[in-house]
Amino acid sequence: MPSLPATKPLVPSEQAETIEKRFRRLESHWLKETGHLSSSTKIIGHPAFQEIIALGQAVVPLMLRDLEEKPRLWVWAFPDITGVDPVSVSDRGNIAKMSEAWVRWGRANGYFFGVGQRNAL
Repeated sequence: MPSLPATKPLVPSEQAETIEKRFRRLESHWLKETGHLSSSTKIIGHPAFQEIIALGQAVVPLMLRDLEEKPRLWVWAFPDITGVDPVSVSDRGNIAKMSEAWVRWGRANGYFFGVGQRNAL
């Protein structure tokens, strides 16, 4: 009778990557490869930025949390993800004003539950 090969116990090799970890990994890669660029077309068109957009609504709280800390280029991703754009025409191109508009939008749409409190992820 042929013997069966010894089997290894099943051990999870890695836990599944969370949305936040994936988002941060993509963000790091994107910033590393675009930090020196001035072309918004190249920055927005970068595959990592596009992959972040493809993550959809799940990353909106993460991006809003970032914007609470300081203005960021996430303002360029929000319209594609949310389907809305609360930024006034006069503020377009001003990342700080655009960030403020998105934080206001986030508060108005239930992404923030009061001063200093953030959505549970």
